[in-house]
Amino acid sequence: MTNNQNAIRETEFAASNKLPWKLFMLLLLVAGLSAARAELEESTVSSDEVENGEYRLAALIIDDIGDLRQPGIRAINLPANVAISVLPHTPFGTELAELAHEQGREVMLHMPMEAKNRTDPGPGAIYLDMDEHDVRRAMRAALADVPHARGVNNHMGSLITRHPGHMQWVMEELKRAGDLYFIDSRTSARSVAQELAKEYGLKNSARVIFIDPQRDEEIIEKQIKDFIATAHSEDGAIAIGHPYPETLDLLEEYLPKLRGKGIKLVPPSVLVDKPAGDPVEEMHP
Repeated sequence: MTNNQNAIRETEFAASNKLPWKLFMLLLLVAGLSAARAELEESTVSSDEVENGEYRLAALIIDDIGDLRQPGIRAINLPANVAISVLPHTPFGTELAELAHEQGREVMLHMPMEAKNRTDPGPGAIYLDMDEHDVRRAMRAALADVPHARGVNNHMGSLITRHPGHMQWVMEELKRAGDLYFIDSRTSARSVAQELAKEYGLKNSARVIFIDPQRDEEIIEKQIKDFIATAHSEDGAIAIGHPYPETLDLLEEYLPKLRGKGIKLVPPSVLVDKPAGDPVEEMHP
């Protein structure tokens, strides 16, 4: 007989024997707590299980956080260890970074960088025509604006991430800030970000898949399934998504099912230096 069934039996016994109302309510509360504890124990993956290889480790980052409050809050409230990557100098970025940290989510800086197609990367971005002083100043200002950041991934950046000089200054600032990790969003197949991160002794990895390259439910669902398949085959899969309603709807549906598929979501800091598979090339500016 399960803990849940025992708790229910105790409650039924109290009701049938007409125990005093306060005692009955106390037993009802205990029954509810016992049932909740049993469900929590059933849903928790032990470290022994993970070490024995029964669960594959994967990470999911929701970036582009900061421009809108409600989508950001909804992303923070997703089940499992979803990381939140926050754009600097946005209306709600600092607030949402604080909220994510309070709720035990891993916070990242989503650093804006110039793209090949000249799309505006947003405030505080790094551009190719910046000198060393300007790049360092942009990095320091961005890190100051996003509290509790454990790591960084690039926002856009298909132009900047393939330039060793600029990326060297970025990595030096991450080193200076306390050995923050870097996850390459892989917006360019010619990116040198990971190579330079390794040179500076910084933990690093790269995303394997964008789960929402287009705001189309069928495409997003397919990408989520591809992420699950990759995560199921080997440790270290890192996916990136965005706080679109379509994405959040599907993640709320699929994330609770990961444990049953032998996958455990962990913060990205657990997976840096554990790359899985070959990243998809240039699906984002």
